[in-house]
Amino acid sequence: MSVTVFGSLNLDIALRLPSRARWGETLIVDQATEALGGKGLNQAIAAARFGAATRMAGAVGDDAAGTRLVAGLAEAGVETGAVARIAGARSGRATILIEPAGENMIAVEAGANHAATAAGALSAIDGETRVVLAQNECDIGEIAALFAHPALAGKRRMLNAAPAVASAARLFGLADMLIFNQSEFAAYLQLDAEPETLADLAVARRLLTRPDQVVVVTLGATGAAAIRADGAVFSPAFPAAQVVDTSGAGDCFCGVLAACVDLGIGMEAALRYANAAAALAVQAEGAAPAMPGRAAVEGFLGRSG
Repeated sequence: MSVTVFGSLNLDIALRLPSRARWGETLIVDQATEALGGKGLNQAIAAARFGAATRMAGAVGDDAAGTRLVAGLAEAGVETGAVARIAGARSGRATILIEPAGENMIAVEAGANHAATAAGALSAIDGETRVVLAQNECDIGEIAALFAHPALAGKRRMLNAAPAVASAARLFGLADMLIFNQSEFAAYLQLDAEPETLADLAVARRLLTRPDQVVVVTLGATGAAAIRADGAVFSPAFPAAQVVDTSGAGDCFCGVLAACVDLGIGMEAALRYANAAAALAVQAEGAAPAMPGRAAVEGFLGRSG
């Protein structure tokens, strides 16, 4: 079977800061790197490296960055036939500020990503497609059109509701699985505080509109949980030996979770795999370059007990 990812492709410019940034302050950085990125691209590479046959749908500009992004996906084993080249457009770009402890702030220029269409994504979907994964860095109306299309009947529609965009709430009823981090979950549900425990996630059931839906919430260093109408599954996080860069951790989690769904792995084991993969991802620099393969994830789990 296969996973189709409809989402963003960005060239990441990562700046490693010497100290925690403050508004109005100028900092001199001694390390700057360029790498593949974008939530869609990161998640596609994570799914492919975990072992799922993966197709990418989206759009890049007709610039050098677009060529590099498509080539990088292909090198990672992702099928790129549904990535459109938009004449006269700039490819998406993201500037990532990384603080010494590994935490980050990201500013994104959407560029060609907003030219990605549901029609283009449908060309990457066929009888082999089991999972369709999207995020909020493309046009919300195009994601809605894709998820509502009859060609997706019987397929698992997964939405990583990131970044938190108010208009994306219209997608919730169309998705079979919703994935949030703590801050996104609190923003969409207008909570006074971010959830920290499984008990705090009971309000997730407000988002469920039918019995087959699932809400997955990552709780940072605590772990992750999957909430259904009739129960919940919690999987604790794995401590990272050293946190180098957290910018791709959430995307790694989503891509591996999608691969697990495609491969028929149960939810409890899937959350455990996704947590382990994210713990490995934060120990390396970059987003897409840090996505681990399945052998590395299983080796990590073997060492972690």
